[in-house]
This record gives sequence, structure tokens and C-alpha cells, in this order.
Amino acid sequence: GKQEPLLFDAAIKRELTVSIEMPDAIDDTIDDVTVGLRRKHSREAAVTVRNGEFELEAVSRYLGWAEQNSYKKRLDVAITPLKNLAAAEVAPHGLIGQTFDGDGVAIDGAIDDYSPAVVYTKAMGEGAIEGVAEDYEIPQADPFSAVFKYSRFDAEYAAPRDASKLGGVHRVAMVDKTSGRNGGMAASLGDDVVAMA
Repeated sequence: GKQEPLLFDAAIKRELTVSIEMPDAIDDTIDDVTVGLRRKHSREAAVTVRNGEFELEAVSRYLGWAEQNSYKKRLDVAITPLKNLAAAEVAPHGLIGQTFDGDGVAIDGAIDDYSPAVVYTKAMGEGAIEGVAEDYEIPQADPFSAVFKYSRFDAEYAAPRDASKLGGVHRVAMVDKTSGRNGGMAASLGDDVVAMA
């Protein structure tokens, strides 16, 4: 007989729009996922995707000195846990997930030298991640695969990584002034921002 389509195969189409000039906001929820679109002002817009475990926010902003930078934009991305990850049976994993190991220590890996006129990037998180970047590659033929060297997708229990084994620069993580806990956010705030405790 004919096989029934899987739930995730069903197309759900929504369109969220906000003003391009004025502050505006809209949210839409499908099952346990909420998508929000916010316009702070004409120069900045953000999309937020949230489920019961994490919130991902991507904000489009002009580079500093917008006129001198030909009004180019950057995309700042932040991922914030919405629950206590220390109580999770399986600690978060992967390149971003291991950021949430809960030890209160930030580890800075290799960075590129941006001082020359021409920059060739080569830093791949060495010192801040378990293993090397290649350990996280997934097959090109299966881009949604959950199989890589440090995957925990099928695990029933997995402790956080042992950060003491990492060779990067260890420093105290940012502390959330409201809760007093480790800030617990993985973020890309642009090359011109350094967050220190």
C-alpha cells in the first residue's frame, strides 16, 4: 500500500513581515517552536527561533561607520540555553554545543592574524574544541546527518567535555548579572567586540 507522509514532510508555509522603517515585531508559533521577527529601527532587524531548550537569534546590523563601509552589514548570531543544561542526561555536543559545558570557563582557540593587507584564514578552533575541525565533518551526500566523531545524538548519557584537556587560553566566562550564573551564551558579536568577565 501507499505509505503515509511523515509529519515533518508536510509543508507549513508562513510569512512574517515587519516594517522596514519603523520599530515593529511579530511572532508565530508552530508546535513548540516560536519564530519572532523584530525591527529595532531602520538599520537593525532580528529573527529569533526558540523551542523549549534553546533560543537562536540572528541580528542584521550595519558595520561600524556605515557610510565609510559602504553600508555593508554583518550578521551577529547568539544561541542561549533556556533550561539548566547541567541537569541534562546528554550534555550538548558538536562545535557549538560544547560551548555549554557548564564549567564557567571560556576557552579561546586559535585565531587568525588580521594585520596584513591580505588575510588568509586558517584558524579552525584549535585548542577550544575536542579534536580537530575535520572530526565534525558530515558526508556531503547526507547534509542532515548526525554522524560525526563527537556526536551524542544516539547517546542516553554523556558527560560534558573535559575542558582541562583543551590547549586554548582558559579564562573566566561572562557572568549573567541577573542570575549570577555563567552567561551560558554562544555568540558571534563581530570581530570588533571582545567580551570579558
